[in-house]
Amino acid sequence: MQISRRIVATLLSLCAAAAGTGCASPGVGPRERELARLEEVEPHAGAPVQDFHFWSIDRWEGLGPEHVMIWTRPNEAWLIRVRLPCNGLEFAQSIGLSSTQNHVYRAHDAVLFEHQRCRIAELRPVDGRALKQARRARHAAEHG
Repeated sequence: MQISRRIVATLLSLCAAAAGTGCASPGVGPRERELARLEEVEPHAGAPVQDFHFWSIDRWEGLGPEHVMIWTRPNEAWLIRVRLPCNGLEFAQSIGLSSTQNHVYRAHDAVLFEHQRCRIAELRPVDGRALKQARRARHAAEHG
C-alpha cells in the first residue's frame, strides 16, 4: 500500500505543528519524561516506611510501569513502587489506593486502576517542599 505525497505532507506538517508535544523529537516521549521525573523525585524521597496515614489523593503522577507518586496534601507526597507484573500502570487514567483504617500498608495494600490491584512493594515519603523548590530553581536556571 502506497501513501500519497499529500498524506505524507499533511503528516509532516502536523508533526511540525506538534513539535512542542514531542513529535519532532523522538527521544523525548512519555516514557523518557516519566523516567526524568522519577530521577527528579528520588533524591527527595526518604527511606522506605511500612505505612502512612491516608485520607485521600490530592493528585498523582504516573512515573513509569512500577512507580507512582501520590500527593496527600499540597506539600506531602509518597513515592510508591508496585510489585511486578503490573500491566499498564503507566497508562492509567485514574488510580486509587486500598487502605486499612486510614493507613496504607506496604505489606497489605495496593494501587488500584482499571480493574487491577498492583501490590505495593515500597512506600517512601517525599519532601514536597524541597521537590518544588528544586524544580523552581532548575526552571530559573534554564530560563534566565
